[in-house]
Amino acid sequence: MSKFKAVWRTLFDVRPGEAVRTAYMALYLLLVMVAYYILKPVSAAMFLNKLPISQLPYLYILCAVAGGFVAQFYTRIALKASLQVAVGWAMSISVLCLIGLWWLVGPGRPWMLYVFNVWVSLFSVVLVSQGWLVAANIFDSRQAKRLYGLLGLGAVLGGLLGSAITSVAAHSLGSRNLILVSGVMVVFAYGAFRLAARHAAADLSRARGARQQTPFSSRELFRSIASHRHLQIIIAVILLTFIVDELVDFQFQAIAQRLYRGEVLTAFQARYFLYLNSACLLLQFFFTAWVVRRAGVGGMLQIGPMTLGVFSLGSVLVPGIVTTVMTRFMENLNRYTFNRTAMELLFLPLSADLRNRTKAFVDIFVDRSGRGLAGVALASLLALGVRDVRAVALLTIFCAVVWLLLARRAHREYLGVVRDRLQRRRLDLESSRITVGDPETIAMLEPIALTGAARPACYALTLLAEAPGYHASALLLKLKKSPLGQVREKVFEIAAALPEVNLIPEALDEISRTGEALKAAVAYVLTVSPEAHSHAAGFLHSDRHALAEAAVEAMAGKPAIAAAVITGEWLEQNWKSPDPRSRALAAFAWGVRPEDSLASARRLPLIALVEDQDPMVAAAACRAAGARKDRGCVEAILRRLSEPLIRAAAIQSLAAYGNRIAGVLEDCLADESVPVTVRRQIPRVLQRFANQRSVEVLLGALNELQDVGVRAASLKALIRLRETAPHLEFGEPFVTAQILAEARRYFELYAALEPFRPHAHPHSATSLLVRTIEDRLKHTLERLFNLLGLRYPLQEMQAAYIAVQTHRKEQFQAAMEFLDNVLDRPLKRVLIPLLDASDRVAEHGRLLFGVEVRDAESTVRDLIVHGDPWLRACAMATAAEQKLYALAPEIATISRQMHGEVGDVARTAAVALHR
Repeated sequence: MSKFKAVWRTLFDVRPGEAVRTAYMALYLLLVMVAYYILKPVSAAMFLNKLPISQLPYLYILCAVAGGFVAQFYTRIALKASLQVAVGWAMSISVLCLIGLWWLVGPGRPWMLYVFNVWVSLFSVVLVSQGWLVAANIFDSRQAKRLYGLLGLGAVLGGLLGSAITSVAAHSLGSRNLILVSGVMVVFAYGAFRLAARHAAADLSRARGARQQTPFSSRELFRSIASHRHLQIIIAVILLTFIVDELVDFQFQAIAQRLYRGEVLTAFQARYFLYLNSACLLLQFFFTAWVVRRAGVGGMLQIGPMTLGVFSLGSVLVPGIVTTVMTRFMENLNRYTFNRTAMELLFLPLSADLRNRTKAFVDIFVDRSGRGLAGVALASLLALGVRDVRAVALLTIFCAVVWLLLARRAHREYLGVVRDRLQRRRLDLESSRITVGDPETIAMLEPIALTGAARPACYALTLLAEAPGYHASALLLKLKKSPLGQVREKVFEIAAALPEVNLIPEALDEISRTGEALKAAVAYVLTVSPEAHSHAAGFLHSDRHALAEAAVEAMAGKPAIAAAVITGEWLEQNWKSPDPRSRALAAFAWGVRPEDSLASARRLPLIALVEDQDPMVAAAACRAAGARKDRGCVEAILRRLSEPLIRAAAIQSLAAYGNRIAGVLEDCLADESVPVTVRRQIPRVLQRFANQRSVEVLLGALNELQDVGVRAASLKALIRLRETAPHLEFGEPFVTAQILAEARRYFELYAALEPFRPHAHPHSATSLLVRTIEDRLKHTLERLFNLLGLRYPLQEMQAAYIAVQTHRKEQFQAAMEFLDNVLDRPLKRVLIPLLDASDRVAEHGRLLFGVEVRDAESTVRDLIVHGDPWLRACAMATAAEQKLYALAPEIATISRQMHGEVGDVARTAAVALHR
């Protein structure tokens, strides 16, 4: 039993807390595939039983055209709903449609057979893709890599079970009644979905109901296709793949209709899918990876056209059920296994952006274009009176020959593009669903790893280490004494995971001479050496600071070694040292050593290190306090937020405490006795807590605090939270009130600007005041759109802001049209005039908020009393320049109360206005 569990863990790494939702998601996909593989043979058999084979090409064309429109329509509708609602509606409509189809499909309604087959072609696209979308929201990316294989196994088993049910029950229940059986499966699948959603970590009611399709501009995409020969060949190969698929399917359906009728035809179709799914399962699990390693991309691309050409030739020479079924079987088998993997590899050299846009183009247009073209070709042959399936087989052979030539060309282009991108280190594997394993790519990577420059060699070495089935031991032994430090560093990093490679002597040599790969060598020794504890102690007590620091860094992931080696005596010796490097090392080690091993230690040294005058020491101590979540250090860390050299470490440290210090941060943010330079950094900490508490604190700061800098920082933090955690509630009524308040502020600033426009001579105090108010207007407008981003789609509001700022007529008009259609009426009434009526802004301010344009003296008096420090200084300088003697008492009072630069300006202005 333990051996079985070990094998199971090797294949499917299901960890505690994941088993229940994984089981329900696998059950959901299994039941959906059972329903689909009941409907697929039933719909095909009912069509062939009622209609002549000459109608099949028109069904292909109809599926291609209708499928594209319906898929686009569904995506647009589902994007407006939550995932939970979309799945519920899709499944409910599916069940109702199945009941309706069961009722309507029958004698006298041949047109319903077209509807039935088109509907079945959409069934799997919607419900299966929804299942994977649910999985993407239930599991994070790391869990997905481990668990999607198990979910895929559930889908494959569902295909097998659905085919088996249909082949057995076709005679006893009848094809028509099997439609209701599939409806029952959909109902059970919905139950599995609800159970999976109940155990999900994320709230599916906040997730979108469809995957946002990668947008692409047709003009840009066609320009990319025209400039990438590799891309042209990929699209041509895919187009031929789908054309051939329909040509072979036509031959299969024609021979099946000729030999079988009624429920026998349904059972025959079901048995075919049963054998096909079984073979695909075996090939995918046991042979595909082996073929990739042996045949490479070129060999896998040629398997399809070669086998298809051979079996199609058999259909021409010896037409019959055996050759036709084998041709169809081999075509399906290749397309679902070898060809799918080969096409993923062909896409690999493309940039991630171009790859995603191209795949969206393939899904929407190339797939359906190929099927539609095949339908047109078949309809044309039938219209010309060619009814012998051998003619279709000859056409298939011709397509297979062209496909084979294109496959060989694609292979050459693939090798050339991969070689070029490897040299430029631009091969993007992170976003690809597969890893490099074909022999051609490996043959190109090995020389680069052995003889290339440092960066390409490290890159190639990383790719080889990740390649399935590749043994990197021999390559690491060749590179262990590479003259390139970066390469040796990468060798030690990879070798740490390969117990069969012993590089301890080389690592110790690297350490003894403080080589470029010192940190990697230390980490390697402490990972693999049986004497790791003694080595760690020796490294830590070394006179070489770089070695001791590397040892502490390596012990960060090895608590047992850290607890034994980092002693209280060593910490005290170093934190009391006059050398700041030793004190910083002590602070670093304080954060690495396990909490329980320091239970009796005093916390005072760590607080003292946080307050250390040396920025390097203070930054290291802040990070250590955050790692240990020591509440006693919070206030000391907060005080360091105002210092640029320590700020990043302080923010990182406070963020590590998590939501437990949200109350402290809220109090500090609202406390006006705390320096404003500290308060303006607190929102940057809160934005790292993606929870509702952070939103509430930031909204409160935006509403209650007076300092413009703190409010601006709070708004930026809210925008960041809106981007990273859109499911949070941002208080729609409150945000609306803030938008209106900012709009009023805009009108007030505009009114303040009006009296000074005629007097804004260059290099004068008045012109400086005008430029300052104009700058405040720009910032107010930016805040307005940021606030709109909390209520409406953020990216769309940012795009509208950019369009408004460009002052290009076409973009500005498009942005205004968009805002006019999107904004709610109360906001539209205020914001559209603010943006659109440049010559009547002051009039709209008076009508909407009662903001009047006043004379220069009244405006300056208001700015002196209510403006921010710089605006007050500019206003007082303007008063002195324009000899506004009535303001002399107010300015004299400010000169006595204020200090710093504002006070200096006030005193100068008071002297100028003294009479």
